[in-house]
Amino acid sequence: MSAASDLRTIAIVTACMKDETPTFARNELAVTQEEVENGAHFFLAEMKLREDGYEEPFVHFAADEGPAFLHDAVLQFLDMAATVTEPTPHVV
Repeated sequence: MSAASDLRTIAIVTACMKDETPTFARNELAVTQEEVENGAHFFLAEMKLREDGYEEPFVHFAADEGPAFLHDAVLQFLDMAATVTEPTPHVV
């Protein structure tokens, strides 16, 4: 089996900061089981978060960690946050 076929995609949600404001972020990463066992998936997530302008502290949760509703709640939050940042036309 090749190394590429050993990769699996995992989702990680992170409580963090951006522009001095608490927020959440979500990343999907292709990792091996060994990387997960060694915690390297969190390091990879932090590298991506920093590239995207997020700041410490980082509190990570893989899909199989934390409360069962967490990933769904963060997805809803991120969808709402994206909607709120768009201008809303007002009719007078």
